Amino acid sequence: MMARLGPEADALFMAVKEDVTRIVGTFRKAAVVATLGSMVASGFALAEKMDCSSSKKSKRIVSSEVIKPGDRPDRELVQMVRIDLVSSANPEFDGAEQTVYGHSDQIGATGSHSGYSVTTLKSGEKLWTKYEGVHHRTRKGDTWETRVQGISRFIAGTGKYKAIRGGSYYQGVTTPAGYTQETVCEAEY
Repeated sequence: MMARLGPEADALFMAVKEDVTRIVGTFRKAAVVATLGSMVASGFALAEKMDCSSSKKSKRIVSSEVIKPGDRPDRELVQMVRIDLVSSANPEFDGAEQTVYGHSDQIGATGSHSGYSVTTLKSGEKLWTKYEGVHHRTRKGDTWETRVQGISRFIAGTGKYKAIRGGSYYQGVTTPAGYTQETVCEAEY
């Protein structure tokens, strides 16, 4: 049995007990916040970063349709599907095949283009991108070339790339011989 020390001692004991309870509660909350913070931070740290930079060249044109809507004699709308082969220092991208679904709108020698592509990696996983850019055609004697540049962003993926995000900047050249492109790309998945 505990001896009573008097009302002043009891009041002091109760005040200390409340302080200790409040401090322990604060430590518990801090521990929960720290645990949740480390879990969130480690979740972000688990996202793999990759360099998906590449070069590519056209393999074949699947379809191409030129439409002249008639509002101007020099306006052309082009719908096309093209298969490209990808070369990259990233072994998962090197040798991949990309199907490009594109639309361009040009007046004279200048215009804009946009579309989607699906890249099938050697593993069989797929990545979808949406792209948009500008282009300009020049004549060189009996031939021509069209310079293109633009940006793309990942919109979907399969397998380990299902949560992919990121994108690229590209520059390319189309000639009668085909299409070539250089891409600087970064992504997380």
